[in-house]
Amino acid sequence: MTDRIILDSLEVECVIGIFDWERENEQKVLIDLTLDCDMARPAKTDDIKDAVDYKAISKEIIALLEPSRFYLIEKMAEEVAKLCLSHKGVERVTVKISKPEAIRGSKNVSVEITRPKGGTLIFLGVGGNLDPERNLQDGMKLIRERFTVLAVSPTYKSPAWGVKESQPDYLNLAVKALTDKDLFATRAEIRWIEELLGRKRTLDKFSPRTIDIDLLMYGDLVSEGEGGTLPHPQILTQQFVYTPMMDIAHDVIVPGEGRALCDILPAYDDISLELEKVNL
Repeated sequence: MTDRIILDSLEVECVIGIFDWERENEQKVLIDLTLDCDMARPAKTDDIKDAVDYKAISKEIIALLEPSRFYLIEKMAEEVAKLCLSHKGVERVTVKISKPEAIRGSKNVSVEITRPKGGTLIFLGVGGNLDPERNLQDGMKLIRERFTVLAVSPTYKSPAWGVKESQPDYLNLAVKALTDKDLFATRAEIRWIEELLGRKRTLDKFSPRTIDIDLLMYGDLVSEGEGGTLPHPQILTQQFVYTPMMDIAHDVIVPGEGRALCDILPAYDDISLELEKVNL
């Protein structure tokens, strides 16, 4: 593939480095990207929907790095590469991260990596209402160990929905990740995390729970098997799924719909349900 998008010297201020003073002060890093992609279709249609949205990619990189606290620019480069490859149309990425004046007598130190696309893009809905702050934090640690996490939405609090008796409020968020596992193994990993955190399944599907992890999308798969429907129908029927998904996947084409999530009008089961953004 010879078609490339090149972005030079995207500047971000963040915490980066191993020394004490570096952990206390932000430094400037510069990001150079080369995105390998097929430009034949957008060149023909002249339509942004057919092109790789490099503005969105640059904004996501800034959002990823500004609050980050990496020790090594090698790790930072790897995370930026994962983010770029999560975008439709990007088949390979070269990431160069420069740390100006990191070494006395040198104007710049940089690392450069090249990564091909690999794995299946998935989205997870994560929630719970039994000690949810601790369980969601523990759940995210386990999710990061089992999957390559690309983005995590803000956390939202909402009343328990569909219940017969009063329950604690729920906390919910959405996760964008890559997996090298097939659908069966991906669901098995999710179930393992739930059981590890004390999830008890009962006949009452609205019972309180320590954690609930739903597979919302698995690549472009459309399925109605025993393991559940894909894409998950609650993406468009529940505010606590739709809203965090819009935070991290507004431009993702919903399998079976042929349209981006932001172009689909949700049909909420309870339009009166209100969400509150909270810090986890």
